[in-house]
Amino acid sequence: MRVRLFVLCCLLCSVVLSSTAQPTTINCKLADVYVAQQTNKFGLYVTVIDTLLQRKYSDELLFTRMKVRHIYIAHLLFYDSKSPHIATHLREFKRDIDTLETIEKYAKEIIAFKSTYAAYTAAQRPALAIYYLPRSFSLAKEAIQALPESPYSWAEYGNLEYCYALFINKNFNTAIEAFSKAAYLFETQNLASSCNWYYLNTLLFLAKSYEDNKQYADANKIYDKILAIRPDYQAIHRWKHSL
Repeated sequence: MRVRLFVLCCLLCSVVLSSTAQPTTINCKLADVYVAQQTNKFGLYVTVIDTLLQRKYSDELLFTRMKVRHIYIAHLLFYDSKSPHIATHLREFKRDIDTLETIEKYAKEIIAFKSTYAAYTAAQRPALAIYYLPRSFSLAKEAIQALPESPYSWAEYGNLEYCYALFINKNFNTAIEAFSKAAYLFETQNLASSCNWYYLNTLLFLAKSYEDNKQYADANKIYDKILAIRPDYQAIHRWKHSL
């Protein structure tokens, strides 16, 4: 507990004392954590953002917290599926979604994450999957129709299709199309910076989709693209294929 508090204090100091804009600062730090494969620390950053929101609220920072919590839930479901923290973060994830849905700027953008919430609920409560999984796909398609120019709409749909392809052992073509579209939108909207950890995650799962489709040369191209953006992403060197 003391170690966790110490780390949290360090994070707070490094973020709060920075002179740059808060969401940008946090995203750069999160990108560093992401490429170091330490998504377990995203939970600490949720707490950091909680503190910053209490000091000075902004819609952008709330949107950032929602995305950070999203990745942290994914981490818990994958690495610690029995964690009692999943239910808490899911509840707070839904609360952020509900709040953002009332803000005009995010009202359509947030539909994609409503789809994610439904998918996570299905994963945590299998008895309800018969309701939540179809709802997740329905919301993902609604998100694309409502805001087709949003990279988040396409990336979240890609996440859903990727997991579905893994589950039923089918090809990853639809996931590839969705992630490719998301990456293109990030890039053409000047959102593809080295600090955009969500964009890096989109590229990673595009590469993994090619890989799982046995399109190893295409996967390597995306891995090289990630390394061009973040040369410090050391794990990429292990994942690249010898052709």
